[in-house]
Amino acid sequence: MNEIQNELAGATVALGATITAAMDDAPGFVPCGTPAQVVLDALSAASVAEPEANLEQRVAQVRGFVEHVSGHRGVPAHVGTDVAALSPTGKQLLDALFGFAASANAETLSPEDTSWLYRSLAALETGDDEKVGAQLAAAPRA
Repeated sequence: MNEIQNELAGATVALGATITAAMDDAPGFVPCGTPAQVVLDALSAASVAEPEANLEQRVAQVRGFVEHVSGHRGVPAHVGTDVAALSPTGKQLLDALFGFAASANAETLSPEDTSWLYRSLAALETGDDEKVGAQLAAAPRA
């Protein structure tokens, strides 16, 4: 991945972590489908070569959603992580997220898959290989 793809993936981690914080803060809260689609689109864009201008626009969109979720749900806006510095387990989970975004599972998200998506991104932000490994083990099967 190039620098802007890394930036987009890192911003997507921030969005997933911010949504996870909102879900943890209000048990039973289920985000609408729009953030999930933004996350899936961003993961897809970060994993393939797109024109740099498109990626910069996506980074801005994802960061805007981080602020939106933070402001509307009263949770801190997360900053994400440098995905280039992920552990080997973190890189495996990121690859699983890229694969999920490109799969048929992403077309009809179940609540469980949506939760896994957000919680996996949040686990990447922590850098905790135990949490990352647990999310990797829980990955939806195609």
